[in-house]
Amino acid sequence: MKIINEKEQVNHPSHYCQHPAGIECIDVIRNYVCDIANALKYLWRAGLKEEMGKDDIEKEIEDLRKALWYIADYSVNNSIGVECANMEMYIHMCTGYTCDQITNGYNKSIAVAIHALLHVGLIHRGGVYTVNGWKNALSNAEFLINKRIDELKSKHL
Repeated sequence: MKIINEKEQVNHPSHYCQHPAGIECIDVIRNYVCDIANALKYLWRAGLKEEMGKDDIEKEIEDLRKALWYIADYSVNNSIGVECANMEMYIHMCTGYTCDQITNGYNKSIAVAIHALLHVGLIHRGGVYTVNGWKNALSNAEFLINKRIDELKSKHL
Protein backbone atom coordinates (compact mmCIF):
# COMPACT_ATOMS: atom_id res chain seq x y z
CA MET A 1 0.00 0.00 0.00
CA LYS A 2 1.35 3.40 -1.03
CA ILE A 3 1.60 5.92 1.82
CA ILE A 4 0.36 9.35 0.81
CA ASN A 5 2.04 12.35 2.38
CA GLU A 6 -0.96 14.48 3.46
CA LYS A 7 1.06 17.72 3.40
CA GLU A 8 2.01 17.08 -0.24
CA GLN A 9 -1.66 16.36 -1.08
CA VAL A 10 -2.54 19.83 0.23
CA ASN A 11 0.47 21.88 -0.87
CA HIS A 12 1.59 20.13 -4.05
CA PRO A 13 -0.80 17.43 -5.32
CA SER A 14 0.39 15.73 -8.49
CA HIS A 15 -2.00 17.68 -10.75
CA TYR A 16 -0.48 20.95 -9.44
CA CYS A 17 2.98 19.95 -10.66
CA GLN A 18 2.37 18.46 -14.12
CA HIS A 19 3.13 21.58 -16.18
CA PRO A 20 5.84 20.75 -18.76
CA ALA A 21 8.05 23.61 -17.50
CA GLY A 22 7.50 22.72 -13.84
CA ILE A 23 5.53 25.92 -13.24
CA GLU A 24 2.84 25.76 -10.58
CA CYS A 25 -0.34 27.67 -11.31
CA ILE A 26 -0.10 29.69 -8.08
CA ASP A 27 3.19 31.18 -9.28
CA VAL A 28 1.25 32.90 -12.07
CA ILE A 29 -2.27 33.48 -10.74
CA ARG A 30 -1.29 35.26 -7.52
CA ASN A 31 -0.77 38.32 -9.76
CA TYR A 32 -4.30 38.30 -11.23
CA VAL A 33 -7.74 39.50 -10.21
CA CYS A 34 -9.83 36.72 -8.67
CA ASP A 35 -12.08 35.79 -11.62
CA ILE A 36 -9.25 35.65 -14.15
CA ALA A 37 -7.02 33.79 -11.69
CA ASN A 38 -9.75 31.20 -11.14
CA ALA A 39 -10.36 30.82 -14.89
CA LEU A 40 -6.62 30.31 -15.42
CA LYS A 41 -6.53 27.78 -12.57
CA TYR A 42 -9.32 25.68 -14.08
CA LEU A 43 -7.71 25.80 -17.55
CA TRP A 44 -4.29 24.99 -16.08
CA ARG A 45 -5.51 21.82 -14.39
CA ALA A 46 -8.23 20.73 -16.85
CA GLY A 47 -7.72 17.11 -17.73
CA LEU A 48 -5.31 16.47 -14.86
CA LYS A 49 -7.68 15.84 -11.95
CA GLU A 50 -9.53 12.65 -11.23
CA GLU A 51 -12.90 12.36 -9.55
CA MET A 52 -14.71 9.21 -8.53
CA GLY A 53 -17.70 8.56 -10.79
CA LYS A 54 -16.48 10.76 -13.68
CA ASP A 55 -14.30 9.74 -16.57
CA ASP A 56 -11.36 11.93 -17.63
CA ILE A 57 -13.26 13.66 -20.43
CA GLU A 58 -16.27 14.50 -18.23
CA LYS A 59 -13.96 15.96 -15.57
CA GLU A 60 -12.01 18.01 -18.13
CA ILE A 61 -15.26 19.39 -19.60
CA GLU A 62 -16.43 20.29 -16.08
CA ASP A 63 -13.22 22.24 -15.41
CA LEU A 64 -13.47 24.03 -18.77
CA ARG A 65 -17.05 25.04 -17.98
CA LYS A 66 -15.93 26.38 -14.60
CA ALA A 67 -13.31 28.50 -16.41
CA LEU A 68 -16.05 29.84 -18.68
CA TRP A 69 -18.16 30.75 -15.65
CA TYR A 70 -15.35 32.86 -14.19
CA ILE A 71 -14.71 34.56 -17.53
CA ALA A 72 -18.40 35.45 -17.82
CA ASP A 73 -18.45 36.74 -14.24
CA TYR A 74 -15.44 38.96 -14.94
CA SER A 75 -17.03 40.24 -18.15
CA VAL A 76 -20.22 41.25 -16.34
CA ASN A 77 -18.62 42.78 -13.26
CA ASN A 78 -15.56 44.62 -14.59
CA SER A 79 -15.22 47.47 -17.00
CA ILE A 80 -11.99 49.15 -15.94
CA GLY A 81 -8.57 48.73 -17.39
CA VAL A 82 -5.37 50.56 -18.06
CA GLU A 83 -3.54 49.76 -21.25
CA CYS A 84 -0.01 48.45 -20.88
CA ALA A 85 2.17 49.07 -23.95
CA ASN A 86 4.10 45.78 -23.76
CA MET A 87 1.92 43.28 -21.95
CA GLU A 88 4.17 40.30 -22.73
CA MET A 89 7.10 41.99 -20.99
CA TYR A 90 4.83 43.08 -18.12
CA ILE A 91 3.55 39.52 -17.60
CA HIS A 92 7.14 38.27 -17.50
CA MET A 93 8.11 40.99 -15.03
CA CYS A 94 5.18 40.20 -12.69
CA THR A 95 5.19 36.40 -12.86
CA GLY A 96 8.78 35.55 -13.75
CA TYR A 97 7.61 33.51 -16.74
CA THR A 98 7.06 34.26 -20.43
CA CYS A 99 3.68 33.57 -22.02
CA ASP A 100 5.32 30.84 -24.10
CA GLN A 101 6.66 29.12 -20.97
CA ILE A 102 3.23 29.28 -19.36
CA THR A 103 1.27 27.97 -22.36
CA ASN A 104 3.79 25.29 -23.37
CA GLY A 105 2.36 21.77 -23.49
CA TYR A 106 -1.35 22.59 -23.65
CA ASN A 107 -3.86 21.67 -26.32
CA LYS A 108 -3.61 24.48 -28.90
CA SER A 109 -7.09 25.90 -28.16
CA ILE A 110 -6.43 25.96 -24.42
CA ALA A 111 -2.92 27.42 -24.88
CA VAL A 112 -4.33 30.33 -26.90
CA ALA A 113 -7.16 30.81 -24.37
CA ILE A 114 -4.64 30.91 -21.50
CA HIS A 115 -2.53 33.39 -23.47
CA ALA A 116 -5.58 35.64 -23.94
CA LEU A 117 -6.45 35.46 -20.24
CA LEU A 118 -2.87 36.30 -19.26
CA HIS A 119 -3.42 39.67 -20.94
CA VAL A 120 -6.54 40.42 -18.88
CA GLY A 121 -6.82 41.31 -15.22
CA LEU A 122 -3.17 41.51 -14.20
CA ILE A 123 -2.72 43.22 -10.84
CA HIS A 124 0.37 45.17 -9.93
CA ARG A 125 0.62 47.55 -6.97
CA GLY A 126 -3.15 47.78 -6.62
CA GLY A 127 -3.84 48.66 -10.24
CA VAL A 128 -5.65 46.52 -12.78
CA TYR A 129 -4.01 46.37 -16.19
CA THR A 130 -5.55 45.03 -19.35
CA VAL A 131 -4.65 45.29 -22.99
CA ASN A 132 -6.77 47.39 -25.29
CA GLY A 133 -9.83 45.34 -26.19
CA TRP A 134 -9.91 43.06 -23.13
CA LYS A 135 -13.48 42.12 -23.98
CA ASN A 136 -12.24 40.72 -27.30
CA ALA A 137 -9.57 38.73 -25.47
CA LEU A 138 -12.21 37.27 -23.15
CA SER A 139 -14.51 36.46 -26.08
CA ASN A 140 -11.64 34.74 -27.84
CA ALA A 141 -10.83 32.70 -24.72
CA GLU A 142 -14.50 31.67 -24.37
CA PHE A 143 -14.64 30.63 -28.02
CA LEU A 144 -11.49 28.51 -27.72
CA ILE A 145 -12.60 26.85 -24.49
CA ASN A 146 -15.95 25.98 -26.09
CA LYS A 147 -14.05 24.61 -29.10
CA ARG A 148 -12.09 22.32 -26.75
CA ILE A 149 -15.31 21.21 -25.03
CA ASP A 150 -16.76 20.31 -28.46
CA GLU A 151 -13.60 18.33 -29.31
CA LEU A 152 -13.84 16.42 -26.04
CA LYS A 153 -17.56 15.72 -26.51
CA SER A 154 -16.93 14.30 -29.99
CA LYS A 155 -14.27 11.95 -28.53
CA HIS A 156 -16.64 10.91 -25.76
CA LEU A 157 -19.46 9.76 -28.06
